[in-house]
Amino acid sequence: MSVDLSHNPLPLYFPWLMLPDHHRHHHHHHNARDGVEAYENQHLKCFFSLYTHQVHCLELPEAFEKTVCGSSPGWLILRDETTSLVTLLNPLNRAQIALPELSSSPFYDQDPSHVLHKAVLSSDPSRCPLDYKVLAIFGEKRRLICYKAGEKTWTMLHDAGNNYEDIILFNGEELLATTEIGKLVLCDLDDDGGFSPSVDEIAPPFTFKGGKVYLVGIGGELVMLIRFVQDNPRYGHETYDFEAYRYEQFESEWEAINGLGEWTIFVGHKHTTAIKAQDFKGLIKPNCIYFTDDSLDMEDSLMVGHDSGIFSMEEGKFEALGCDLSGFMHVWPMPNMA
Repeated sequence: MSVDLSHNPLPLYFPWLMLPDHHRHHHHHHNARDGVEAYENQHLKCFFSLYTHQVHCLELPEAFEKTVCGSSPGWLILRDETTSLVTLLNPLNRAQIALPELSSSPFYDQDPSHVLHKAVLSSDPSRCPLDYKVLAIFGEKRRLICYKAGEKTWTMLHDAGNNYEDIILFNGEELLATTEIGKLVLCDLDDDGGFSPSVDEIAPPFTFKGGKVYLVGIGGELVMLIRFVQDNPRYGHETYDFEAYRYEQFESEWEAINGLGEWTIFVGHKHTTAIKAQDFKGLIKPNCIYFTDDSLDMEDSLMVGHDSGIFSMEEGKFEALGCDLSGFMHVWPMPNMA
């Protein structure tokens, strides 16, 4: 189904799933003509709306054969794998901003892996075209790198260390990053007589049981999710539990929490967000985690996409999402008409 979103009254701040390119080959379209169009048009990007439970397609040739590295203030952060060029793209008005190639930076050739794991924006480039920054996790050692508007290269935050799992723009002003063992750092990318980014550790590491780590803001508080994944003989892997921790600012430590109250968390590929369930009565369940498959080591495998569902924090149980999302990767972008 191809939809003109400019005339469709959808809640644009509600999370959508951005489906991968090969989704065009798997999705069963309601309209045969639309199905042929989506199959043949390689420039289409398809989004699944949890609000309408429909797939909406946008023609985005700018995103063709590019990897989505993050979604931030309505923008997609894309990487061209052949050139290492990073581009910001607004999927609704198709505005785009080209950032320097990663290969132009001194650290690029010093890392055996050139993967850009995740990236976030400090502000909306359409509102702050000369004053936005990008924070990212790069390479085999998962180190922090950043870019400032107007600069010609990317800069590595050498003092930050390695093994970062997630990054977030918290409360619209703080760029935070966490390692796989819970060390939390505040990244200062502001100018002070020259671009010299720095980090400040605001929570020390603490021992985890293992698992993937996510940061999300909930009602002005910072929450860390730990997602526990185990082997599955049929699909390769599966999520079997979640734990949640709240950052205690005054004690500079993480505190375990048993529930999310009226909030619902969406965990997707490269993006995590929280929404009050009461704002969408009947559409989503409170105190639950909606999660999609964000497996990176199996990106080209047919088994990717099966590890999705809804986890109830209250009952500690899993249930299906209620729609067929198996077989492909996911992103939760937050579209913005600005």
